Amino acid sequence: MRQNLRGRKMSQEDLFLSADEKERYLRQLSMADWSEEDQLKLKKLHVTVMGIGGAASSIINNLLLLGVGKIVAIDQDTVELSNLNRQFIHNVDHIGMSKAESLKIYARRLNPNVKVIAKQVKIDETTIDEGIDPETDLIIDTFDKWASRSLVNRFAVKHKILYLMAGVVSNCFYTALLHSPHTPCLNCLIGRFQGPSVVGSFQAAIFAINILPIAAMGAFSIAELIKYLKTGNVTNQFYFGSLYSTKQDIRFFTLFLSKHFKKISEEQGIRWGPIWESEGIIKLKLSRDPVCRVCGNT
Repeated sequence: MRQNLRGRKMSQEDLFLSADEKERYLRQLSMADWSEEDQLKLKKLHVTVMGIGGAASSIINNLLLLGVGKIVAIDQDTVELSNLNRQFIHNVDHIGMSKAESLKIYARRLNPNVKVIAKQVKIDETTIDEGIDPETDLIIDTFDKWASRSLVNRFAVKHKILYLMAGVVSNCFYTALLHSPHTPCLNCLIGRFQGPSVVGSFQAAIFAINILPIAAMGAFSIAELIKYLKTGNVTNQFYFGSLYSTKQDIRFFTLFLSKHFKKISEEQGIRWGPIWESEGIIKLKLSRDPVCRVCGNT
């Protein structure tokens, strides 16, 4: 990765680790494959997280513990009691509070060395250009609607921003680090986005979910980021994991897959359906869709 991420001018504080940081990160700095230079790459990193819910809780927690430099998190919602079985960055004292404000309190207590900016805003066609800084190094998209993710993906492709997709469905998780034009974009993989008729079929459902797939997703997602920081290259891989061999309803994921992604999945021995009943992790090598409407001409 370039020393000046996305061409930004670094402050003096970005160029070294303070005594407090060296002590805080002592255990990871002691690892054979982790250096002070690696820690500084993390410190220089500016990350934008879309959504401050369950998936984001795991990812943001990892970023705070590892020592990323700056997190901008965006969410329009407030904390509800039913969030708290999985959204552990919030707590009962914050019910009714904006998730943005709740996150700032959590982050300040966990690692005050990380600069956190949290915005309570709805991202749509009219707000996305103001809501996301085009100079951010990485967008982590944990939105629960594919239509919203489509907007964010287009923004990332337009500005050539590293894009991490991460989510859960039932007791399964999925994640991939994308960087168009070097890799496919989200639109290469997800070819259908929710229209009113599709959304209506899910509105009455309460999506079953707990913390376990979210914790696994957070680890795999940030591991891909660490690989990128150390090598400067994305692995161009898609991960899908299930914690159990019992039947899992994954329609909310497979319903929207593109023909291209289904094709390359089948070539690697994976055929997607509405139900998943295999325990463990699968890893698929990705490729761009040459006729993708978003990144096909980049």
